[in-house]
Amino acid sequence: MASSEGEGAPISPRKKPAQERSRVRFDRILSEANELVINFGVDAVTMRVIAQKAEISVASLYQYFPDKAAIIASLADRYNQSGQECVQGRFTEVQSAPDLKPALADVLDEYFAFFRDVPGSYAVWQATQSDARLHQIDEKDCALHAQTIAAGIARTLPNLGEDDAFHYGRIFTLMIGSVVRNAVGLESSEASSIIQLCKEGFLFPAVDKLIEEAGGA
Repeated sequence: MASSEGEGAPISPRKKPAQERSRVRFDRILSEANELVINFGVDAVTMRVIAQKAEISVASLYQYFPDKAAIIASLADRYNQSGQECVQGRFTEVQSAPDLKPALADVLDEYFAFFRDVPGSYAVWQATQSDARLHQIDEKDCALHAQTIAAGIARTLPNLGEDDAFHYGRIFTLMIGSVVRNAVGLESSEASSIIQLCKEGFLFPAVDKLIEEAGGA
């Protein structure tokens, strides 16, 4: 989904609904767009088709969104917000170094389950990889996850510097994201094996090394 605008151009809805009627229409647009993405894929969906499904004119649709990328961005933001709340909620429970392993394992499992069980989430994520402006949304999401995980690491391993804690947070975020996004398209038993191997072969040893180097319990 190539962009006709500059890579640094903002990508967001043109009109933020304030009144109830506008909010209902805005949500209807996103709901219908998401359903179309699930059934036909991002590339096959056009602004005209979205307008038809939402039962509005194309001109009305453009009053809310400047282009299809802005609709995909709004869908991605909603999916990402859900994921951020999940990770933040889990890492508020991390109070000691031994809590890091189960917390990261839970994030890995829940992220995989989200992509597997929430229709449209994976297709929307894929779309963020094919447009430079949309990719910025994914990069921001990864950075927020890294910050959340880094805060848990810094809280439980105070001898570790803030920069190192953030670097570990980013490494864990990238590792989990990469494994999940590759496993989600596999047959169930193979995906489960890869998820388990990631935990036992990479995540847990990395946490053990981190705790040892930081002098944690």
